[in-house]
Amino acid sequence: MKAQFIQALPVLEKLEAAGFEAYFVGGAVRDFLLGRKISDVDIATSAFPEEVKTIFARTYDTGIKHGTVTVSEGGEHYEVTTFRTEGTYTDFRRPEEVTFIRSLKEDLLRRDFTMNAIAMDRHFAFHDPFQGQEAIKAKSITAVGDPKARFHEDALRMMRAVRFLSQLDFTLEEKTARALAEEISLLAHVSVERVTVEWLKLHRGKAFSRAVQMIAEVGMEAYLPGLSGKKTALFELSSWTLPEAASDELLWLLLMVATKPADVKTALKAWRLPNRTIKQVAAAYAFLMDEEQWTKWHLYQAGRALFTLIEDGRLVVTGQNEYAACLLAYEALPIHSRSELQVTGHDLLAWSGKSGGPWLSETLLRVEQAVVDGRLPNEKPEIRRWLGYGENES
Repeated sequence: MKAQFIQALPVLEKLEAAGFEAYFVGGAVRDFLLGRKISDVDIATSAFPEEVKTIFARTYDTGIKHGTVTVSEGGEHYEVTTFRTEGTYTDFRRPEEVTFIRSLKEDLLRRDFTMNAIAMDRHFAFHDPFQGQEAIKAKSITAVGDPKARFHEDALRMMRAVRFLSQLDFTLEEKTARALAEEISLLAHVSVERVTVEWLKLHRGKAFSRAVQMIAEVGMEAYLPGLSGKKTALFELSSWTLPEAASDELLWLLLMVATKPADVKTALKAWRLPNRTIKQVAAAYAFLMDEEQWTKWHLYQAGRALFTLIEDGRLVVTGQNEYAACLLAYEALPIHSRSELQVTGHDLLAWSGKSGGPWLSETLLRVEQAVVDGRLPNEKPEIRRWLGYGENES
């Protein structure tokens, strides 16, 4: 688990050799303590941004206004951020000003939860002024200092708290939980895009059910797109067991099945989702809600991705599905797209002697359906005869 830190050690060593303090910080340290997979390794230093840039040959000003310089070292890129304090927050998201400082403790004080406010030096010794290691051992999500102040600084921290609850199967510390419930209206100031990211992450946690129940209990749903007044639906959602590798589309489909919005596409658009996702989920929802039975034509129109999504959703909601039968029937279809038809619009024009028009696409559709249903072989002479244009090819 130390491999990523060992690889990044030269960054800390160069900063210290230049006379500055430097530490590993944030989620990587937390996950190292938890034995979880480590993602990005972040570094905090007493060196100011311009000082960092003089130490390393290749740097990028990725967030220099807020003290972050990306450093290239050993073929990897690392975000190196200067210790800082933050001014007042007017938008519940970003500070009006950032002040660079030389104190690690003051820098850690501005972080959200104690488990994320632990620093680790190059000797793998921990610097933990707010007892983050104790919180981890107690499986407690505890705000650094005053939880209300932390939530006012960045209201998204309330959703992050619930997401960590889900991912880590931790419990919110009492004062932090109370502040969450009392300040929940601050979520109205957070962009939908940021909320959407946290919503998807919490669905993939091992304590997903508890997290969704917490959302309903504190009234958070009133500030989530389209979920106001949907407490009962959320409790139903929390009762389902989600597959470990659930796709984004499946998660959105399940939310729609639980909440049953009047207009699915509008409900999904409210989360700022990609058009492709909206189209796929809306189609799957319509099929599930209509309780239609699969036919060859349905499978052909749906395609493998869509019928898999539908049957994955059916399995979560009802405990059973028809995926195996669907897959067999789909693979047995004579064609899987119109491009596989042995005739084209040019053939129809040549056989009929007509000019183009709506009849052309209508005829191709009839041929397509007949071939898919097995009523017509996908052979040009057979199709020509079936259409009544005689037996000789042009």
